[in-house]
This record gives sequence, structure tokens and C-alpha cells, in this order.
Amino acid sequence: MAQQADVLILGGGIIGLAIAVELQQQGCAVTILNRNFTEAACHAAAGMLAPEAEGLTGTMLELGRRSRNMYADWCRKIEQLSGVDVGYLPCGIFAPKSVAPSQTVTDSPSIWLNRAQLAHHEPGFGDGVVGAWWHPEDGQVDNRRLSQALLQAARGLGVVIKEGVTVLGLQQIQGQVQAVQTDQGLFQAGHYVLAAGSWSSQITPLPVYPIKGEMMSLRMPNPEALRRVIFGDNLYLVPRTNGTLIIGATAETVQWQPNNTPQGIQTLLNKAIQLLPKLKDWEITELWWGFRPATPDEKLILGASPCENLTYATGHYRNGILLAPITAKLIGDRLIRNQADPLLQHFSYQRFLDNPTHQPMQNGHNSQNGSMPSFFISPKTTTATPNPTETPDQLVIAGRRFTSRLMTGTGKYPSIAAMQQSVEASGCEIVTVAVRRVQTKAPGHEGLAEALDWQKIWMLPNTAGCKTAEEAIRVARLGREMARLLGQEDNNFVKLEVIPDARYLLPDPIGTLEAAAQLVKEGFAVLPYINADPLLAKRLEEVGCATVMPLGSPIGSGQGIQNEANIKIIIEQSKVPVVIDAGIGSPSEAAYGMELGADALLVNSAIALAKDPVQMGRAMGLATTAGRLAHLAGRIPVQHIASASSPQTGLVST
Repeated sequence: MAQQADVLILGGGIIGLAIAVELQQQGCAVTILNRNFTEAACHAAAGMLAPEAEGLTGTMLELGRRSRNMYADWCRKIEQLSGVDVGYLPCGIFAPKSVAPSQTVTDSPSIWLNRAQLAHHEPGFGDGVVGAWWHPEDGQVDNRRLSQALLQAARGLGVVIKEGVTVLGLQQIQGQVQAVQTDQGLFQAGHYVLAAGSWSSQITPLPVYPIKGEMMSLRMPNPEALRRVIFGDNLYLVPRTNGTLIIGATAETVQWQPNNTPQGIQTLLNKAIQLLPKLKDWEITELWWGFRPATPDEKLILGASPCENLTYATGHYRNGILLAPITAKLIGDRLIRNQADPLLQHFSYQRFLDNPTHQPMQNGHNSQNGSMPSFFISPKTTTATPNPTETPDQLVIAGRRFTSRLMTGTGKYPSIAAMQQSVEASGCEIVTVAVRRVQTKAPGHEGLAEALDWQKIWMLPNTAGCKTAEEAIRVARLGREMARLLGQEDNNFVKLEVIPDARYLLPDPIGTLEAAAQLVKEGFAVLPYINADPLLAKRLEEVGCATVMPLGSPIGSGQGIQNEANIKIIIEQSKVPVVIDAGIGSPSEAAYGMELGADALLVNSAIALAKDPVQMGRAMGLATTAGRLAHLAGRIPVQHIASASSPQTGLVST
């Protein structure tokens, strides 16, 4: 059953929350779907309100000034709704420079101070500083407190916030979004707002990509050690009233590579000490990082979309905190008051279709450690050439695409080398790993984590050996951490096994359903191993599982598919991928499973225990492909009489 709202906002960072508060106050029933509140870009910011210090130009400067000028009233409103002090401070910002300007700026309130004048207000700058711009109208807000305040304000107003929900896609028909598909079912609304930040392009094709920023904080010796925000070249220092100094931020185009790095932190410290030498002896208190949503021209994407009932509010990059009030107002004006501000046309997604030659990073700092991705070549001028290595028939699980429909395991092989070669020969892209056996270094599993190339193979941690739901939930959490330690930071997959029966290894349906419901709430993409029970499969799909995995016959038995009738029912009724797991003993049985309409197979023992595991791995890979092609092609009907394949007309008479 699809869940309904007036407005459904995809993304619960500062932009999504600000829009939700605005619309809910105007009488809308708003629901927010959020993947992970703690990963929102607002947590990896310093809270500067700095359109002048940032050096914004043109329409970005106009938008930034309008939003900054709204901040005092907007913060008061949020504080009244939430009861939380957001730390708004119109303190002004110094922007030190190594070269004095040749002329003053006439259309700005900013003032140039030479080094002697600057030292009177903020002493201690490095030798390379010759003076600074003073931007009296810029300021700061405590971004973390603001995020919490917005969250409380939204909840207090009645906004429904669904945390731990991953959006898989948008169901669109004739220019209208019909529903949002998630790992927890369908959600519907009269209108939809895409505010998913760096993750927006995973929901719909938009030129938004993550720029990683590393940050740190120091403990100042006293509150007077630094009184003003300092905005240097590719560096800022933001003193909080509690004595914390925020230092940020790197700008790294490294896709989704997580975590702080020695190079990133060293870069921040070197620049900070060069700018303000006295902080070299201050205590380091925290390190953190996050992803900011950038676009090729460093302008946000705001306003209409190709769908009449979908509005874009993404790509804010470094200015999400600054632009939250104006974004909420513009979206509210558009949706509630039917007023489209003329400024919106400058931030339309259409600019990437109409003008594919955008120069990157025009409004801010160049990215480090990699080149910017290429996006959107205009269909008006270029015809795309299909890539012969890509196939439209791909397996999609929880929004992730795979070319191979064969999954394999890692147990029972005669050696690690045999396992490695078999996996490669099979062509599989998903390999399941027993978390407990890796954690305990069980025989045959020593060094398993290092044996495969996890840049090419997607790990499917499994909860093998767990007899209860509670055990399985704990092991699933360990599996997610194991995947992250091996570099798959965004891997939330788990193959759920709850098996109390030691003789036949049959899964516990009640424990499986209980564990699946909890793991889905925690943001896992759950792939549950079950008996071929159509009713249970339906219940698991309803709680939000990413697949269902009915067994063909008991694990490792090699009996083939003994539950054909029930598996056919599961395939017919399921809206999530169906993976036949366990019991397949030969390539012919693998092909038959795919001919039935299964989306994928998981095969371990039949490969690992074969006389030649490598050759059997290759055979299973080919059989899976053949079975899929046969299913798509459609077999001829079964008849009880013969039907000649040669024509019966036009025969030569004898």
C-alpha cells in the first residue's frame, strides 16, 4: 500500500528540512524521506553566511545576499518553533589577502584594511598577509545546532520524517511522478521535491556529484584568541563562542571515498598555521568529513523539472547553510502561492541541456585530487553512441546495477586460490561472505577478506550460523562494518539467514521476518534466505526487503529445484528480485531456474565441491546467462502431437 502526503520531500538535510518547515506552516501535509540524517552535508560545514567573503558573483551573489539578509528573522522563527539556540552571529568576516587590491569595490559594503589596520582588529596573521577585506554584513550560524533545531521544528509542526529510507527510483508516466519506490515500499504525494544533495543523481539523472570536504576543530586557549571569522584562500577559520575553532575545508573530487586522510588534514593544518601561526600549539579536538553536492558551474539546481509535479532543490555545494532560507521561500512561493521568482530561471536544470560547454567551478574554489566528472551532452547537438559492453538487461537490487545474475559463495573450496579462480571464471559480481567465519578466522576463511578484489566484486555479507533474530541482527551490523573496512563505504547489503535447524538447515520464517523488519529500519538492503513460501515472501517484500531468496532444495544437497510450483508463485507475485538460493547442483538446473523467471541465482557448493571448481564456475555463469536469455525469448508451447518444422505447402510432387 502506497503511503500518501501532500508534498513528499526526498532528502532530510538542511535544505529538505527548511522546505518542510516552510510548506507545513503554509498548511501542507509534508513527509520527508531521508537515507541518513548524520550524513547530510550540513554536518560537514562551518556555518558561514558569506556571500561577500566567498566571492560569489552575478545571480549567485544576488541569491546569497537575499538569503543572508533573511537570516536573523528566519533564525528567530526556527528558535521559537524548536526552543533551540542556533548560534546565529552577525559577526562580520575578514578575508585576508597576499596582494593588495588595485581599486576598491563600489557596489559592496566591504572595506579594505591594510596590514596595520587589520592588526588593530585581529593581530597575529602570517607574514604573507598584506591586508584583508572586511565584510561587515557576513556572519555565521552553528550548523549542527541549526540542523537539530530544524529537525525539532519540523517534528513539532507535524512533518512526518521517515529516517533510514533509501529512494530507489521515481515512477513516472506522461510527465508526472506517480510514486517513489523505496526500500520500504511505495510513497505517493500530490507534489515531490528532490532535495537529496550529493545523492540526487542516484535518484534521477542530474549533473550533481559529491565533493568531499575534510574538516577539523581546535580548542582555543581563550575566547579572545580569535574573535572573527577568517576566510582565506581555500581555507576558513570559524571561532565559536564556546572556544572551539573550526578549520575547513578541503575540496576533493574523489567520488564516494570516505574518511579523513593524512594528506587532507596536513593540508588544512599547513594552510591554517601559515595564515595564523599562533594556532600551531592549540589542541586538536575533532576531525570529520562529508560530501557536498556540486554542479559543473557551481550553481544550484532550483525550480521546475521535466515532471510537472516534481521540483528540484539541490546542488547547493558550499552554500547550503547560507541558501537554506531563500531556497525554502522560493519553493514555498512556487508551490503554495504559485509565484515563480524571476531569479529561478538562472538556476534551471535546462541550462545543462541548452549549453553543454559550461566551464566548471566559476563561483568558488577548484577541486583537488581528481578531475570533475562529465555530464549532460545536449541531445540537440550530439547523438550518443551506444556502448557495446553495456546491456539494458541488468539485475537491479536496492538501486545498484549488476550485469551478472549469478552470485557465488566462498565456502567449501579446496583452497583460497581455487575460490579466487572460480569466482573470476564465473563472471559473478556479487560474492557472499559468512561474517562469523571471517571474524573468527574459521578453517578455510583465513585471509578471505584480502583474497578478492573488492573494487570489482560487491560483497554480500551473510549471517550464516545465526540461530535467532537477535544474533542475525548483531552479525549483520558487523558485516556492514566489515564491508566498509574493505572500502565499500556505501554497502548496506546483507544476506539474512536465521537457521536454528542443524540437520536440514531450514530457515526460521518467524525469526527471519522479525530480523528483516528491524534491519530494514536500520537502513540495510536485506536479502532474506527463506523456504519457498509465497506468503512469507510477500510479507518480507512488504516490510521492505530488497529481494527474496527461496531455496530450491536444502543447502548443499544438490537435489536441484524441488519447490518449482511455489517458486513460480513467488516469481509471479513479487515486485522485488527473486533469487533462487541453495540446492542447485548442475548447470542444467541453474539454467532451468532462470528459465522459470528467477532474477538471479546463488550457487556455492555445486561449484566449490566440483572436481574442477574453476570449470564449474564458468559453466554456472554460462548457464545462468543462457537461462535468462531463454526466459526472455520465451519457449514454445508444449503439445501432445508432432508439428513439422518444414512447410507443408509448395512440396515437389513425386
